[in-house]
Amino acid sequence: MEPLNCPGSQLSLLYVEDEPEIRELLSGVLVRKFPAVEIHTAENGMAGLELFKELSPDIILTDIRMPVMDGIQMAREIRGVNSTASIIVISACSETEYLLEAIKMGISRYVLKPIDHKMLFEAVNDCIARITHERQSKAQNELIRRLNDELEQRVLERTAELEASNRELEAFCYSVAHDLSTPLRGINGFSNILLEEYSDRLDEAGQSYLVRMGSATVRMGQLINDLLELSRVTRRELHRERVDLSHLVHGIVDELREHDPDRRAEFIIAENLEDEGDPILIRLALENLLGNAWKYTSKEPSPKIEFGSRTCNGETVYFVRDNGIGFDMAYVHKLFIPFQRLHGIDEFGGTGVGLASVQRIISRHGGKIWAEGEPKKGATFYFTVRCSSSVHNTAN
Repeated sequence: MEPLNCPGSQLSLLYVEDEPEIRELLSGVLVRKFPAVEIHTAENGMAGLELFKELSPDIILTDIRMPVMDGIQMAREIRGVNSTASIIVISACSETEYLLEAIKMGISRYVLKPIDHKMLFEAVNDCIARITHERQSKAQNELIRRLNDELEQRVLERTAELEASNRELEAFCYSVAHDLSTPLRGINGFSNILLEEYSDRLDEAGQSYLVRMGSATVRMGQLINDLLELSRVTRRELHRERVDLSHLVHGIVDELREHDPDRRAEFIIAENLEDEGDPILIRLALENLLGNAWKYTSKEPSPKIEFGSRTCNGETVYFVRDNGIGFDMAYVHKLFIPFQRLHGIDEFGGTGVGLASVQRIISRHGGKIWAEGEPKKGATFYFTVRCSSSVHNTAN
């Protein structure tokens, strides 16, 4: 049997034998058989114990009957210093009492006299394999611990950088919003003055340009406000609590009807739907989804909007469905991208930021949102409030 090579630091073996000839012969055999192992020798148990305390060898190979201190006593003392030390005992068949004592102590291996070199080499190889495995495991665990410590430190540093960056971005957003809003108000105000006080000096085309200029400034103001809202949604700290979704939807529907009292639409609202979430952000998401359905059913003669839920793979999936203008599924990937619109601004108002805000709110809650639609046959937006990889596209 070929000896195992031990990677890393060199292994060492202490051979304790009181017979000089046997000690010299067997130590020479061990040196040749295990060239990667450093071999030390001692003439009795006391000398072996002192050498063990000095060198801390990995493996101890010892005879039992020796003067001054026998191998069993030495092994007991060594185990007091190192309870996991690898000890191989060489014992004659007549030394049954000593052998039983060694076994009770948990001696790693024993080899009977006359020594069978093959059995001895196997015993040493077993010890080398165990020690090598322990060292490799310890080195791997230490590497993993160090990598985890480094990763944790990097995460802390990166988190601090992101927090600083977010604070700078927030300050920048508000600064830009203020700097842009002020001249926009001026442009809008002056264009209104021109229309009111100088309209008699402007032809029809000039008045049309001023009206269009005012509309453009209003739209740009909406874009700025929506960008700020999107930024706030991303950074706002979550405060989870039990939220009555059905109650929120009823309140939002009442507001939609108050805002546009001439509109008639059928609302179907499932009752007693509750979940865990940030009530402010969840309301904002529902406002956008229901407002979207309200807007895109405005040209439908019998508009119908539904809020409900269903269970898919053990997960509660909520939905907002309408029978409005719908959309082509070929462009579904654009729905949640800021400023991406599937319908012209001349058909339906808005800035294209609402659904992006909804997607970020749902994502921050650990949930998913997706949509299905068909042109002129309406759209359905599905969402979950908590993470589940198995519900997407299973709510059909």
